[in-house]
Amino acid sequence: MTGLTPYSHGAGQMTVAAPQPVHSLGPVADDWEAINVWLAAVADNSRSGSNETLKTYRYHLAKLRWYCERELGRPPSTWTLQDVKTFRNYLAQLPASSLRTINIAPGAPDYSPFQKQPGVSTQSDIMRFTKAMFSALHRTGYLRLDPMALVQAPKQRRLDKKRAVGDDLFDLVLQVMAEAPRPTQKDHQIYLRDCFIFICLRESGLRASELIGAKMDAVGLLYNPNSGNTYWAMTVKAETAKGGKQRTVPVSVAFLEAYIAYRRAFGLDPMPGPNTQQYGLVLSVRTKKREIGSRVKSASDRRLFGEWRDVGSRQGLHGIIKGRIRDAVLLLEQAGDGASAAHLNRVSAHWLRHTFAMTSLLSGQDLRSVATSLGHASVDTTMGYTEQDAIDLIESWERETPGRVARAGPADSIK
Repeated sequence: MTGLTPYSHGAGQMTVAAPQPVHSLGPVADDWEAINVWLAAVADNSRSGSNETLKTYRYHLAKLRWYCERELGRPPSTWTLQDVKTFRNYLAQLPASSLRTINIAPGAPDYSPFQKQPGVSTQSDIMRFTKAMFSALHRTGYLRLDPMALVQAPKQRRLDKKRAVGDDLFDLVLQVMAEAPRPTQKDHQIYLRDCFIFICLRESGLRASELIGAKMDAVGLLYNPNSGNTYWAMTVKAETAKGGKQRTVPVSVAFLEAYIAYRRAFGLDPMPGPNTQQYGLVLSVRTKKREIGSRVKSASDRRLFGEWRDVGSRQGLHGIIKGRIRDAVLLLEQAGDGASAAHLNRVSAHWLRHTFAMTSLLSGQDLRSVATSLGHASVDTTMGYTEQDAIDLIESWERETPGRVARAGPADSIK
């Protein structure tokens, strides 16, 4: 099918779209198939095979398609500049009828992809996706006109000190976790795992998707030929990193201590090695069934038979974090500190990433080092990231905050 020109809007009727000259997408049945061809090209053109951008695009596409089919009644190829403005205003203030209040499967009559009013940053993300989509369809000849040609792309998210968690509130969350009853071994495992999650995110600045996508063997040794010292570091692989760029980040002492305690609770060796490669970095205490149908019962059995499950989704990680946050929020509310409770209640994995950035900058680290550790593509210019960058960052840490980096001893090795 050829590309489409916008509908004409006259006297309340919609004329059938006229055919355009041949475009470069190949045979497509409609706008949505054309968009999927573009998304497939985005995946094919990824230099590293990272699928995080593609996941995000499909997430935003679901919202755009629902809006076109349920609210607007017209496909994207019919849009004008006014339709773009209407969509932007719609995102800024969703009507109550567009919100899904209960868990409904996609495709159900009452389904909506909007569970809550999108925040300002999410609105910007959706509009950036929409602009990229229209630009691609126009460049390929599928659309004769780009309705967003005169619309400036929303600015990328920036670090926001208001989305950082102060030491007092962060320590309170860990304190409430430590004081909660742990009558069973499973409770103890969950406690140490959750401590690791919070400390890891705050000390490394990882994205939630990067933490969930990592394996246990992501933590390893990094030798610095400049000083002759060996350090613990964590590799964020290209397939899980946003933008598809692999990077290596230093591991702090607090990170390593929490990591070792967490591994021991799950029956793993204290230090990481290739024998744990099959495990995800964030483990679930839920038990898989063995082939004979019986459930393994002990930590050692699970280690032996490889029965640990992973917490394999950002939603699962979000649930863990918000559950622990709620316990601390309740304590603050009981103490009459409503302002702190309201602030803490908004904390997410991404807030802990902001916290890492703000803490690092306030401790005196330069902007480039922090951007490198966060995996940002640029500060003012695009930066590649190699092991030498990690060594530079380690040296920066040691200058500004002595003792923060986990230095390996003579007996440490990856066997």
